[in-house]
Amino acid sequence: MAKEGTSTSLQDQEQIREGTWIKLGKDRYDRAERKNQSKGRNSVTPPFVYVQKQLLVPLSERIELFIKSQYKVAGRRHTASEPLKDLNDSKKIALITLKIIIDCIASHKTLAQTALQIGSMIEVELQNQVFKAKEPHLHTVVLRDLLKRTSNVKHRKRVFAHTLNKYKVEVDKWDIRKQALVGLKLVDLCIKSTGLCQLKPVRERKDKTVNYLVLKPEVEQKIKDNSFQCSVLTPYYKAMIVPPKPYSTPFNGGFHNEYLSKQPLIKTHDYTYLHTLDNDKLKDFYDAVNHLQSVPFKIDKDMFDVFKTIWDNNLRLGKFPDRESLLDEKGKPKGIYRDPKVDEILELRIKYKRDLNRVYNDEIARSSKVLNTLVAIDLAIEYLEFERIYFAIFADKRGRLYCMGTTITYQTDQKIKSLITFANSEPLNEVGKFWLYVHASNTWGNDKVSFNDRYAFTEEKLNEFISYADAPLDNKGWNFADKPMEFLNTCMHLKRVKEQGLGYLCNLPVSMDATCSGLQVLSILMRDENTARKVNVLPSDVPQDIYTAVAEKVKAEVELKAGQGSQEANRWLQFGITRKIVKRNIMTYVYSLKPYGARQQIFDEYKSIIEFNPEKKVLADDGFSDCRWLAKIVWDKMEQEIDLEAQLMKWFQDCAKLFAKANMVMKWVTPMGFPVEMDYRYLIPFKVKTAISGSLVYTTYRRELNRKDSRKFSSSVSPNIVHSLDGCVAQAVALYCKNAENPINDLLMVHDSFATNPNRVDQLHQIIRQVVIDLFKNDYLNELHKSWEAQLPAKLRTRLTPPPARGNLDINEIAHSKYFFS
Repeated sequence: MAKEGTSTSLQDQEQIREGTWIKLGKDRYDRAERKNQSKGRNSVTPPFVYVQKQLLVPLSERIELFIKSQYKVAGRRHTASEPLKDLNDSKKIALITLKIIIDCIASHKTLAQTALQIGSMIEVELQNQVFKAKEPHLHTVVLRDLLKRTSNVKHRKRVFAHTLNKYKVEVDKWDIRKQALVGLKLVDLCIKSTGLCQLKPVRERKDKTVNYLVLKPEVEQKIKDNSFQCSVLTPYYKAMIVPPKPYSTPFNGGFHNEYLSKQPLIKTHDYTYLHTLDNDKLKDFYDAVNHLQSVPFKIDKDMFDVFKTIWDNNLRLGKFPDRESLLDEKGKPKGIYRDPKVDEILELRIKYKRDLNRVYNDEIARSSKVLNTLVAIDLAIEYLEFERIYFAIFADKRGRLYCMGTTITYQTDQKIKSLITFANSEPLNEVGKFWLYVHASNTWGNDKVSFNDRYAFTEEKLNEFISYADAPLDNKGWNFADKPMEFLNTCMHLKRVKEQGLGYLCNLPVSMDATCSGLQVLSILMRDENTARKVNVLPSDVPQDIYTAVAEKVKAEVELKAGQGSQEANRWLQFGITRKIVKRNIMTYVYSLKPYGARQQIFDEYKSIIEFNPEKKVLADDGFSDCRWLAKIVWDKMEQEIDLEAQLMKWFQDCAKLFAKANMVMKWVTPMGFPVEMDYRYLIPFKVKTAISGSLVYTTYRRELNRKDSRKFSSSVSPNIVHSLDGCVAQAVALYCKNAENPINDLLMVHDSFATNPNRVDQLHQIIRQVVIDLFKNDYLNELHKSWEAQLPAKLRTRLTPPPARGNLDINEIAHSKYFFS
């Protein structure tokens, strides 16, 4: 490992590194821009999107004037007037015109070629209108499928034309003259109304002059300026090699580079909000952030060697993504059977399309994971040069804390997280050994039993676990763990403890997770003993598991239906109804989950299980219909289990609707003093629909109206309040760790999961429990009610009801709940 050198040289290196991040971000943006330009897609780049937003209305108004003028008096009309009038959507016509002109200028197309493209696309839009009128259901299915499968406009047009012929939809077909005349007229209207472009005759030879469209100089300069601004506003953030600057305002901490240090701590577009913050009242918040970003980490070289070997050899270990594409060389899904009767039988067609869609989505996810892994390897190699790295912290408007970095942070998936350890070590003592063993059991997946049983589990299997560390590529049993790479990392530490004994210098982050933190927060607010006990807020001899409780009730219902002859029930019993199937539904219920979202979550979980266990593929077809069937049962059992919390969410929603009705921002302050503002406005004005050239069925250009979005207020208030409060707990835990008599300086957190050195786990447990008691010992719901009552206008205050009646939970009991975080 390379030597770091002096502190001064590290500061200099950090300044240089941060400067390169800006350049790397600019290079990344420029590459994307060049790629779009080479493919004739300049119209989708941010500067040109902004131009289209500015020019859409002026051009659409000019098109409307042209149509009116043509029909004002009798007489001969321009060829373009009838199709433009029939299309009856000037904004759609304007969008098509602007997009094609911008893309053709980038591709150096002639005026004639540009006009033909515009005319051809207007023809397609008219044909689409006829298709929709004659075959509305078929039109919806075909267009939705087509726009999901490809973004290539030429391919979309070919497939669309083929579909019209296949289903014998009669449409008018234009000759090239009509296409050119319509296109030329729209180019003319664009030149006269927008100032976007101008004609430029180019003499190609003595007897031939060709007209081209070019951007006007002022527009071109504006595009260049905007491109530069966009490129430098997207730095390629990395870990730092010196501690980030401490914050005392939202604008003076974090990175050392003069430009990057201007990035505010709290990410928001509302700079008025940032400038109204009372920095004195937020001192505790800043101290918490400063403590977290002062923690030094490093890359575990032994784990990285295993990580890179797995990747280089394309081994299916550690939940690494498969490097082989799911698509063939033509971009078609592999292994999807197309039944010859697929065009005749609707059910077969639906299944076939869903199978295709599933593979396309899986390929997007797979390629994203592959890219993340490649980037992680490159960054890990870079970070290995340094003995210490640091992660700058930022917050969202709810006070949740995040690492600023690309790919490698401790707030990522288990395989990348396994590479990160604390830079500082502590000699392992008996307490640390106990928690190291518990952590091994947790990462294996044996985490629903008592701590003593977890310790005994690891002790019993110690030799087996150490054998994984001895030869991880030969002895692959570690791959069956819930978190295989984190488990393997723990096995390596177990091996060192056995070899070196107590006193071994351990730097492994040992984590503890909340039990469904959203429900924990709501049950505490409601003082609901019933739910609190199920999510380990109250003490118990063994950890409680609400996921298993719901899963067992669901299983009982499914067994009942199986006895009544349900085929779906029998297939689910064969597959097995476990806590994994219901877990995401329960976790996200408090974040305003809806039944259709619950159905999709169960389907996603089923797919993830069969990806690594193909033998479990027992549901009908791709499993979607069976997952939809089960989701209804899960939803009913879940709502029965958490009745008081559902009442509280309903109260939050009713309050939010009053603020939307009053057209006011909804505000609250967390127990840590962090001010939260919720403001969602209607974003309506232009929905510009295009059948082929836009994204999906329409491109939407939006501007905020000065009117609150009642539906968005209602659906977002519960998740925003819960997230603000779990962010508040994280801030307070960091602050208590900093100010403790024996400070915990090695600390990381992923929202509702905290980790520290194994020696300090007992202390961190006590701090977490004390934090929650201190934050919520007062009736926070009454405080919210008073605050909102003071904010609302007098005419709406009477409609603000008090919060629901609370239960009898004694919050001080949390101090004795050893499984509150486990």
